[in-house]
Amino acid sequence: MRRFADGAARPVLVRLAAFGLLLAVGAGPVSLALDAAGEIDAARERLDKAREVAARPAAVPPLSAPDGGALAAAFRDRLDALAAGRAVVVDAAALEVDPARPDLPRLRATLRGTGAGLHGLMQALETGGPLMAVEEADLGLDRPADAEIGRPTVMRLALTVRGVIAGKVPDKIPEPRRIP
Repeated sequence: MRRFADGAARPVLVRLAAFGLLLAVGAGPVSLALDAAGEIDAARERLDKAREVAARPAAVPPLSAPDGGALAAAFRDRLDALAAGRAVVVDAAALEVDPARPDLPRLRATLRGTGAGLHGLMQALETGGPLMAVEEADLGLDRPADAEIGRPTVMRLALTVRGVIAGKVPDKIPEPRRIP
């Protein structure tokens, strides 16, 4: 058996050592590159989520006011504004404190108008800002149509929605404003 002393195996050992050294030196950057690739993938996922959030429509704020009186007035003003462009009349609007949820009082309204006018008002009320969650809506006939004189059917809508009191909860229920 020959010994390694003659030098024939020395070039093989030098090459193996050089290959090991290159492998050790190259492993650091390769490891860093793999870590960077993982970070890039995570950043892409966060960017995709941020794009999804940005593409969503903006949230419509709820009808709110600092106190009960201001909330009732805001509700009435919103109803008057929606009724102005439609064949609808607001008969009454009032605030009713809910003992179970004093910060989310009920707002009640009675309206009269044509079926199309009341439908448009309800759609605008539920989809436009400020947002109101309709709890109850009772639609009934107030006056039938009269074809001879061209009078349309008049419907009556009793409506209950929720508002939000952002400040102090009201101590008493404000009186509803009525149209004479």
